[in-house]
Amino acid sequence: MPPYAQHLKTSLRRTGEEYQPLHDWLDNHPEFKAVRHELSALAENRKFVSENWGGEAVTEFFLHVTEDLLMKEIDILKQAGCPEEAVDHSIEVARKALEISSRLNIAVDHRLLARGAIFHDLGKSKTYGMQHGELGAKMAEELGLEEEIRQIILKHIRGGLTEPEAKELGLPIRDYTLRTPEEKIVIYADRMVDIYTDGIVPDTDEHQAESRFAEILKSYEKYGKNPITLARYLALHEEIQGWMTR
Repeated sequence: MPPYAQHLKTSLRRTGEEYQPLHDWLDNHPEFKAVRHELSALAENRKFVSENWGGEAVTEFFLHVTEDLLMKEIDILKQAGCPEEAVDHSIEVARKALEISSRLNIAVDHRLLARGAIFHDLGKSKTYGMQHGELGAKMAEELGLEEEIRQIILKHIRGGLTEPEAKELGLPIRDYTLRTPEEKIVIYADRMVDIYTDGIVPDTDEHQAESRFAEILKSYEKYGKNPITLARYLALHEEIQGWMTR
């Protein structure tokens, strides 16, 4: 796990505050440390953090857990040559995916979800072009990663391409349909993170990116792409929102 002091520095850099009470609660009570990092307890711990330290602390909580959980995977991204901005983006997608998962009324594999999110842009170590999904999946296979993660990497390009779209983009023609909750949540989180980090949509934060998701995709071609892709993302949004409990 990253050292306690590093979590303080990360929160300070991101928010202007160390959120020391939060990080103390997570790391400085050995008898409770495991359960406070436990993925199956995300919803319960989220509620406690929100009630005690507020909404911004919830974000810091999920980042803390994400960075602890994925130290090895983050190191693999860096060793593979992923640019710093791609690594930072992948960490944020993993954090957002876990945050979304804490509000769902369906069962998900949280560890697979986080690892699929952190590796979804693995191919950006070689290219930022449309081929980065294919190249990333090949790299994942060489690294011995699970087939479920390879599928997330392949399918995250435009959220589950149709065969005609794949042909048009010069990608292998195969079934890119999103099938598992983990695939769908990673792709949804990826699109949402782009919206609130790109700086294209004025005055849009993480919460607005979700509440205004449909409006933004319809208004900004960068996110909606084309009618087929737009319809797919809107359907994904409706499905995942339908799983929400809070």
